[in-house]
Amino acid sequence: MIKANLSPMALSLAVLFACNPDKNPIDSTTDEPSTESAGTDSTAGDPTGDPSGDPTGDEPIVTTTEGDTSTSDPTEGPGDTTGPADGEGAPCIDTPTVIAVDADTPLGNTAQGLLADKLGPRSTLLTFAEEPLSLADAWRGVTLPLSVELRYEGGEIRWIESEINPEFGGEGFPGECLDRLEVDVGFDFVTEGLEFDEHRDGVLQFVDAESASLRVELLPPGLNGSLDPATLYKDEEPQWVVTGIEIGATFQGAALGGSLLNEVHVGDDESGFVGFGNVGWWGDPIEP
Repeated sequence: MIKANLSPMALSLAVLFACNPDKNPIDSTTDEPSTESAGTDSTAGDPTGDPSGDPTGDEPIVTTTEGDTSTSDPTEGPGDTTGPADGEGAPCIDTPTVIAVDADTPLGNTAQGLLADKLGPRSTLLTFAEEPLSLADAWRGVTLPLSVELRYEGGEIRWIESEINPEFGGEGFPGECLDRLEVDVGFDFVTEGLEFDEHRDGVLQFVDAESASLRVELLPPGLNGSLDPATLYKDEEPQWVVTGIEIGATFQGAALGGSLLNEVHVGDDESGFVGFGNVGWWGDPIEP
């Protein structure tokens, strides 16, 4: 099986798939992955890239790896010690220290101060992508009124010191291990028609005082809203089966924007591929 990672933005792919920088564009007339390499992205291997995707919506990109039976974990944050490449040690060694919400942090502010302009409800729009052509006509380009809210309700706050593991046994350079502040938060993602009615827990990560990122997995376990993931793609061959849905969010100061991401299995086990990437965008435009 071909393993493919789909996304309309090379910068977001640099985060999700740093170990596989070759990116091949989808042919929008066939929705089949191209066999020509699009070259190596200059941001590959940079774990500081925007995990929320590009709210402006560029053309989808596919990354293919022949004979690869492993998949990246897109929920892993910078310096995450889980999921070592081949069981021979994690790429980064993380040392957490729990701190109070009003205690000073190495980022030059308290967690309370960093959260001040990011909490509370916001009204915005969720817009589904136009590509690939396999997206169902009922969803392609559709815009839904959306309410989002970041909540802090006394969750744990951790300062993470991260350093490269000198005994890392995986293939290639493990990348940069970033010190960061992590805050356990709640996040609400609710469309006006309740296609999404999601109220989830997550971990907000700050690598500097100006920006923060959040990833929230919706499927599995499953959506609370009325949207049926089986309706996202056309009922035709090869079948595109949604196996995962996530929300990506990025703060730049008080601005908040992000994307709706999905994992799909396309075709049968022998000739098919697995992809992961954006299926929609929401909120403020976020500069890379």
